[in-house]
Amino acid sequence: MEVALDAGVDGLAHVWADLPPGDPAAGRLAERVRAAGVFVVTTLAYFEAITARHVETADHARPGSAAGAAAAVRALHEAGVPLLAGTDATPFVPGHGTGLHRELELLTEAGLSAEAALAAATGVTARHFGLDDRGRVAPGLRADLVLVEGDPTRDITATGSIAEVWRRGVRQAR
Repeated sequence: MEVALDAGVDGLAHVWADLPPGDPAAGRLAERVRAAGVFVVTTLAYFEAITARHVETADHARPGSAAGAAAAVRALHEAGVPLLAGTDATPFVPGHGTGLHRELELLTEAGLSAEAALAAATGVTARHFGLDDRGRVAPGLRADLVLVEGDPTRDITATGSIAEVWRRGVRQAR
């Protein structure tokens, strides 16, 4: 992370996972990321998926683990770093689509509100990638919409209960 920051990157495609939860270095690194004006794509679902493929220590908090990645997200969130929901889905794990739903759950478990997790998957991401025609609902914008059963601002798992989808303003067949 420090090498990338020294090089002047605009964004980081993963959180770090090599610092154990509670390590004060995480807070210092998060402050450095914030001061540089860098966004971070979270990829917690990726760390969870690859961690599940390996045996963890008894406390499930070894460096390089999903717990280490979640601690990094907490530190970044507390520092005010823009967080973008992303999974780094591969052909193997995490699954495309379902991985993002899990990412939103993991973001709320790491301390983001449901509203902040939803923003990380929509408007915050659109803004940082210069996609001015999407990421929010407003006249004249690209109408990519997902209607869910339930209220994802109260229960983030409601994003997995998809009722209808519109792409570019056209309702999609089930």
